Amino acid sequence: MIKELYRMAVFAEVVEHGSFSKAATTLGLGKSIVSAHVAALEKRIGAQLLTRSTRALSLTQEGVAFYENCRRMVAAGEDAFTTVESRRVSVSGTIRLTSSYNVGVSFLIAALARFKDAYPDVSFDLVLEDSISHVIEERFDLAVRVGRLPDTGLFASQLGNCSMLLCAAPSFVRRHGKITKPEELAKVPWVTITQLPHPEKLHLVHQKTAQRLTVGIHGAVKTHSGIAAREFVRCGTGVGLLPDYAVHGDLSKGDLIRILPAWNEANDRPISAVFPSRDRIPTRVRLLIDFLRDSLNPSGTGNADTGSRR
Repeated sequence: MIKELYRMAVFAEVVEHGSFSKAATTLGLGKSIVSAHVAALEKRIGAQLLTRSTRALSLTQEGVAFYENCRRMVAAGEDAFTTVESRRVSVSGTIRLTSSYNVGVSFLIAALARFKDAYPDVSFDLVLEDSISHVIEERFDLAVRVGRLPDTGLFASQLGNCSMLLCAAPSFVRRHGKITKPEELAKVPWVTITQLPHPEKLHLVHQKTAQRLTVGIHGAVKTHSGIAAREFVRCGTGVGLLPDYAVHGDLSKGDLIRILPAWNEANDRPISAVFPSRDRIPTRVRLLIDFLRDSLNPSGTGNADTGSRR
């Protein structure tokens, strides 16, 4: 089995590089040796793992399932080394990272401040912008993204999930009355975030009955900025669909209240850390990813994830 584990690691390298030649160069092996390792795995399993052509490699159905297990095996080994190294080596250096303004102001900055307390020799170069930055071209070590990620060739590790909550200011409720049914949402003014996939449609699900509804809404105020939307809602301008991480404090203080708390947006949005390379990720960046995941999952319900290609 020890030999098979090594072959599994070689196979994972082939998949991630998309080429026998590139994997062979990275591993310091001959291309024929790498090919022989994969062929030995296919013989052991009794199924083809890769479809080979003159231009590219593609995974078979069996190859997809097998690769996921190989990736987890390699990731577990990397984590074992990282855990020991992080205790032995002083964590220092600069982390250049980016996120949207809303994520940065509502969550990320406070988390980075706590991380720096734990690792004072780490410094940050933080860029907040609502447009999507190019991670590799702009030399970012890390980007924090909310929502489904496009295929970019980068690696991503899920940190947690974001629920979108229906919120309004107490002053708004006093003026317009309490909303008791989802259908009433179509009759009140809204503050909409234009960057959401469908800013003027609500897809709701009841937490107990699982009933689903779609409600069309009118955006009295439209903005691309999550921070601006939250401030408009706080001022009583309209109802808003706002991310939970951005409104926890306002809800606990009573500056905002939940509207129809039994109803949630139908789909949670993943919060992910995106980075250029899984294999050469610096210890300080790996520790920060784990720290951010723990910050979003204080009860310890988050799953460790070393990153998969997007």
